[in-house]
Amino acid sequence: MLTVLEAVAQEGPLSAAEIARHCEINRTVAYRLLTTLSQRAYVRRGDDGYTIGPAVLKLAKQIDLDVRTIAKPIMVRLAQETGETVVLHAIDNLEAVVIDQALGQKHLVRVEHNPGSRHSLDRGASGWSLLAFQSDKIVARVLKRATDPDTVRDRINVTRNDGFAITHDELQLGVHGVAVPVLEKDGRCQVSLGILVPSTRSAHLVEFVKPLQVASREIGERL
Repeated sequence: MLTVLEAVAQEGPLSAAEIARHCEINRTVAYRLLTTLSQRAYVRRGDDGYTIGPAVLKLAKQIDLDVRTIAKPIMVRLAQETGETVVLHAIDNLEAVVIDQALGQKHLVRVEHNPGSRHSLDRGASGWSLLAFQSDKIVARVLKRATDPDTVRDRINVTRNDGFAITHDELQLGVHGVAVPVLEKDGRCQVSLGILVPSTRSAHLVEFVKPLQVASREIGERL
C-alpha cells in the first residue's frame, strides 16, 4: 500500500492500470489498495487518474508545523539582524516549497514569498541548496528531466563544495537569494534556510552566508 501511495505521489495522476504496471502488481490488487487509500482520503480519483489526497497533505502540514515551530524564532532573529527577508523551504518530491518566512523591517523595499509557493529543485538558491544535499537517487531523477544535465550537475557540485548557493533572477526578476542547507544530526536535509534581497542590495548578499550557516546549524541541532 505504501508503494502504491509513493507511486501516486511521485508520478501521479495515474490510472489503476498504470499504478499496477509501475508497482508490478496485479491490477485487481492495485484497485483494491487504491479503494482503501481513497476511503481514508490518502488518494483521490480525478478525471486524469489518482492523485494525493487531503489526508497526506494534513500529515505533511503537521510535519511542516513542527519544523516551523523550531525554526521561526531563529528566522525572526536573523531577519532582525540582517534587515532582510528570511525564508524556509522544504523538499516535496522534486520541488522546493516555501513553508515559512520572516520579513525584515529595515527597508521599505523588500522581497516576500508566499508560503505554499513552489518551484523545481534546480532553480533558486533554496532549491539548489536542497538539491545538492539529497541522495544520489533524487539527484538522478532531477538530472533525468533536466534540459541541460551537465550544467545542473556542475551546479550541484559547486553548491556541495561551497556549502551554500547564490542565485539571481531565477524565480523573480530583480531578486537575488542566498541559501544554505539545514542538515539534521543524521545528515539528512529536508529544509533550507535563505535570505532574499532586491537587486539594489545584492552586493551585500555574500555577507549573509555566515549568519545563515550559524542559524542553520542551530535549527539542525534541534530537529
